Amino acid sequence: MLVDRIRSAWVTLPAAILIAPLSLAAEGEDKPAAPLLAAGAAEAVPLNPVVVTATRTEQQVDDSLTSVSVVDRESIQRQQPREFSELLRGRPGVDFVSNGPFGKATSLFLRGTSSDHSLLVVDGVRMGAATTGGASWQYLPPQFIERVEIVRGPRGSVYGPDALGGVIQVFTPEGGEELSPWAEISAGSFGTHQYGAGVSGQGGNTRYNLGANHFHTDGIALREDGERKGFYNSSAVGRISHEFDDGGELGVTSLHSEGRTEFIGGKMTFVHQALGSTYERSINQHWDTRVTLGQSRDEGDTVNDNGSESEFATRRQVANWQNSLFAGDHEILVGLDYLDDEITSSSEYEEDSRRNRGSYAQALLDFAPLSLELGIRHDDNDSFGTVNTANAAVGYRLGESHRIRASWGEGFKAPTFNELYFPGFGNPDLEPEESSSVELGISGLYENWFWDAVAYQTDVDNLIETVFQDGVFLPQNVNEARIRGLEIGAGWNRDHWRIYGSVSYTDPEDRESGKRLIRRAKQTGRLEVDREIGDWSLGGTIIAQSHRFNDADGAERLAGFALLNLRAGWRFAESWNARLVVDNVLDRDYVIARDSFNDFDYQQPGRSVNLSLRYGD
Repeated sequence: MLVDRIRSAWVTLPAAILIAPLSLAAEGEDKPAAPLLAAGAAEAVPLNPVVVTATRTEQQVDDSLTSVSVVDRESIQRQQPREFSELLRGRPGVDFVSNGPFGKATSLFLRGTSSDHSLLVVDGVRMGAATTGGASWQYLPPQFIERVEIVRGPRGSVYGPDALGGVIQVFTPEGGEELSPWAEISAGSFGTHQYGAGVSGQGGNTRYNLGANHFHTDGIALREDGERKGFYNSSAVGRISHEFDDGGELGVTSLHSEGRTEFIGGKMTFVHQALGSTYERSINQHWDTRVTLGQSRDEGDTVNDNGSESEFATRRQVANWQNSLFAGDHEILVGLDYLDDEITSSSEYEEDSRRNRGSYAQALLDFAPLSLELGIRHDDNDSFGTVNTANAAVGYRLGESHRIRASWGEGFKAPTFNELYFPGFGNPDLEPEESSSVELGISGLYENWFWDAVAYQTDVDNLIETVFQDGVFLPQNVNEARIRGLEIGAGWNRDHWRIYGSVSYTDPEDRESGKRLIRRAKQTGRLEVDREIGDWSLGGTIIAQSHRFNDADGAERLAGFALLNLRAGWRFAESWNARLVVDNVLDRDYVIARDSFNDFDYQQPGRSVNLSLRYGD
């Protein structure tokens, strides 16, 4: 049985993560209508926050029939991450792999699916490189992230292409009512320094948030006895919204990053940008409408040590018109999507643009204590024709604090431009990769704590792999995968304590070979403990992962690891904070990726220290 395998494979960490919040929360009472996490001297943090990513409409996490995790602003500020992956690694269903730290190529395996099977959205704007298919997670600046919503499981019926494994949406800060300037500087190990400043506020019916930041590091040697490989990222954020007298609201958002990263064999300059505009208005008490227009850029110019150069750039235009219709506690969503991908490259592709047109309808029905979610979508893509996807979910409340849920959903991944059109390699006859997933979950939400457990299975068909045929390498739809998993998460907050823990078991199997899919860890876990003591805050995070295989045959085994990170903060004056973060306190050596062709392991950072000083909240 799946549960027996988890118990025998990994006992100590799940016990540490789950016993702490569950035992400390023995005094929990039935939940109020909107429970809060009391954060001591800090502002209260919702235990049941409102999310929008799972269904493209507002609902509280406890009402969602999809597995959703939220990383809030307070957690981001406490941890002071230097990379986006530091925020998410070890959370339910999340596994990151990178060719070293600080701006190096990074892959996300969400619930064991491939690195190009998860969709990145920034303030409603779809991101990603159409050439490789994946998102550039390594270029997201953590300094400008207000909140992250992680939706696990296929969302093809809601988002169309690329949401086979799930959706991760990043939100930048909105302006507040009062004028709030801020400034921050930090410095630490590996020649790392960062400085930024910004301002937010409101004038009349207009809110705004503006900021700029620069991050630089000399980096580490990516292989033993090698040279340090540095990284810098200059970024800016802007978000402005205006509410009109008729109740309509127009918002414009922009997140821009550019810089340079060095790797073994060369260096690359990059541009990573999301630009969007949204207008929304309530037509009447039964009808809300929203129009979103956006553009994203994912560009990279590479210069290799041998003097050769290459350019790959994606410009993605997106448009969405969504209407929400209300009838009592029920909501019906009807929408249209448009996606236009254009690439520019130093290589001559057979095609350099394509369009995807989508239409969808979704019903969110509340027959308390029973709730239903039904969705269907039709996509028409220039490259491979039409695809229909659907989803269905049901939830049932067991009293005020507990709920069970079951869901089924489909997703698909469009073949990349490289797979379809790259000179001498592309195969224009490829079909999209498709998935079908089922999951069963149960959760509890109380005044000061929560827990959630879910089991799932995902079957992926038409996996694209490179095969040797007739003397050449070609991508083909040749493979299938079955992914089974279990995720458990819990959180507790009371009397200035905040504790969060999760464990995941993932079994991603290649159905043809019976082997595990490469670079996936079966067991992952994360434990966060923080305590506020007057003007001081102390905390730590443990991240653990089991071994993984770097090759399809299971011959190159990369050992598992556990990391301990510690942090301290001091509010020494009004609006002034100092924070000290020590990562990998025990100075563990660990490897999550290997270069098989050149026979070396990509190194990861040892013990590191970072000190920051900030003015403004």
